[in-house]
Amino acid sequence: MKYNREQTEKLLKEFLENKILVKGVISNMKGNYEYTKVVIKPVLLKNNFFFQFEQFQNNKAYHSNLTTKESIEKISVLLDNFKQFMIFTTEGDYQILKGKNDFNVKVTRVSREITSLDHNKTKNYLLEDGTPIPFLIKLGVMGENGEVFKDSYNKFRQINKYLEFIDDTIKELKNKKLITDSVKVVDFGCGKSYLTFALHHYLKNIKEMKFTIIGLDLKKDVMEYCNKVAKELNCENLEFLTGNIKDFDKMKDVDIIFSLHACNNATDYALLKGLELNAKAILAVPCCQHEFNQKMSANKNSEFFAKENPIGKHGILLEKFTSVATDAFRAQALELCGFKTQVMEFIDMEHTPKNILIRAIKDKIKPEILEKKFVEYEVFKKFLGIEPILDELLKPYFLVKNK
Repeated sequence: MKYNREQTEKLLKEFLENKILVKGVISNMKGNYEYTKVVIKPVLLKNNFFFQFEQFQNNKAYHSNLTTKESIEKISVLLDNFKQFMIFTTEGDYQILKGKNDFNVKVTRVSREITSLDHNKTKNYLLEDGTPIPFLIKLGVMGENGEVFKDSYNKFRQINKYLEFIDDTIKELKNKKLITDSVKVVDFGCGKSYLTFALHHYLKNIKEMKFTIIGLDLKKDVMEYCNKVAKELNCENLEFLTGNIKDFDKMKDVDIIFSLHACNNATDYALLKGLELNAKAILAVPCCQHEFNQKMSANKNSEFFAKENPIGKHGILLEKFTSVATDAFRAQALELCGFKTQVMEFIDMEHTPKNILIRAIKDKIKPEILEKKFVEYEVFKKFLGIEPILDELLKPYFLVKNK
C-alpha cells in the first residue's frame, strides 16, 4: 500500500494520540540526523504518560521522555531522516519503507495488549529471586527457600547482569556461526567465582549447551575452595586452577574469555592471552588503572599538556580521564585485531565505580576501515604522549601495520 508523506505522518500521529503504540524501531538513517537508530515505547513516570525515545550512536544509547505532542513533532523529523519504520501496535504490525517519492506500508493484523508501562517495574532476571539455585545457596547469596538475602542483592544483580552479557554474546557468536552447540570459556582472575558458577548453571540448565569452563586465579586457597564447592555441587566440566594469566596454557582455541576487575595491566595481559588462545569473544571489566596516569604525569611535553589544560591541572580529573582513555585505547586496539567492540555499563554506578565492560567479538572489518582506525589509534597515542604496555602486547596481532 502506497502512502504519501502527509498520510504516513497522519498514520503515525494516530498511533501516538490513541496510545496504541507498543513499540517502534526506526532505522536505516539516510538524512543528517545525529543518531543512527531510534526505539520508541510508552512509559509511565510518576503516573504521567510519556513516549520514551531511545536513540543510538556509536554503541551508546541516549534517552528522552516526551509528551504526546512532543513525540508527534519528533516523528515528523524522523520521517525526513530515516527509511525504515517498524511499528508494533495493539491492532497490528506496520512495516513502513520510504521510497523516492512515497512510503510503502505493509500491515500485518494482530491483537496484543500493552504490558506494564511502569518505568520502574520489577526486573526479569535470568536467575529468579524466589527460585532455589544450588550454587547461590552454597555461596550464601540466597536461602534454602530461594529468597535472596537483602545484603546479597547487589551481588545477585551483578550475577544476572553478567549472564545477560554472556547470553547476548553467545547469541551473536551463534549468529556469526563462530560457535554451534558447544562453548569453551576461561574466567581470568575468577576470585570466589560467583560468576563462574553462574556461567556453569546458565550453560547447563538454561542453554543446555556442551561446555568446558576454567577459572584461573593467583590465590591457591580460594581455588581449592572453589574446586571443593564444584565437587559438592557435581559441577561437571568446571575446573579451577591456580596461576598467572601470562602462563596459562591449559586450553587452546577458546571461545570466550572473561576478565573481571583485573588490576591495572593484568587486564592487558588478559586481552593478550585472549588473542593467543584465538578467542572469538573477549569480555573485560578493568580495575585500578594506573599506567596511563603515571606515564602522562611524567611527560608534561605531550600534546595533552601543550596548552593550558583544565583536566591536567587537577589530579582527580586527570585520574578519571586516564581511566577512560585506557579503556578507549583497549577497545580501539581490539578493533585493530579484528574485533567489533562495545564499551558499556556493567552494572549501575551506585553499586561500584568499576563498572565499564569492554566486549569484543570477532568480526570482518574492511581494510579501509582498519586503516582509519589505525590512524586514530596512533594520533590518540601521540596526543597522550605515552607508550602503553598494551601497544607492545597487542601490536603483533594488528591486521594493519605501520607503513
